[in-house]
Amino acid sequence: MSGEGVEIEYRFFVPDPAVLPALGKGSKIIQCYLPKWKIEIVQGNLCFDQRILVRDLDEGVKKQLLALIETANITPRIRLMDDCAFVTIKGPVVDYARAEWEFQVMKEEVHDLVTSFRFPNVMKIRYKVPSEEGLVWEIDFFEADNHGLVMAELEVPSADFEFTRPKWLGVEVTSDGRFGNGSLARDPWCDWSEDVPHLKVSN
Repeated sequence: MSGEGVEIEYRFFVPDPAVLPALGKGSKIIQCYLPKWKIEIVQGNLCFDQRILVRDLDEGVKKQLLALIETANITPRIRLMDDCAFVTIKGPVVDYARAEWEFQVMKEEVHDLVTSFRFPNVMKIRYKVPSEEGLVWEIDFFEADNHGLVMAELEVPSADFEFTRPKWLGVEVTSDGRFGNGSLARDPWCDWSEDVPHLKVSN
């Protein structure tokens, strides 16, 4: 199964998780970021280092991915979430939006790539909270080297979509590249959190 489109999302720091609404059961996520120069399309398959990740790409998706891969401006990711696995290719961020292709794959086909910890990775627990507009806030409690960082993301249908900001949100960090998951995998929160005193975590 595949999905292609433009992802438009906002990201916020959450300074005090204690004031969040009831969260319910979360989903454990482990995701790794693959070297982009080893991503290619071979005989209609999306491959990493000559290993097939996604088989039999749709012709339209294949053409769009090829064009993006040729620019080398991509973020390839594999995510394990509960019993599911996803391969995702993202393009560059332009005005809050970025192209995104996501494919659900068999977990056993990619599990070793993620759990080998050969590649930069992020571990977190994700909770979902409904927004007033009928969308969904995704609340991420990061673990391992990013422990202590809590962020909220909201994906919106259009760049001019207006939404209510709950009181538990902190500073918006959408434009701060350090807070992207790929960046956190390579340069974790524990290494630079002391350099941003305006982002205070409640004890």
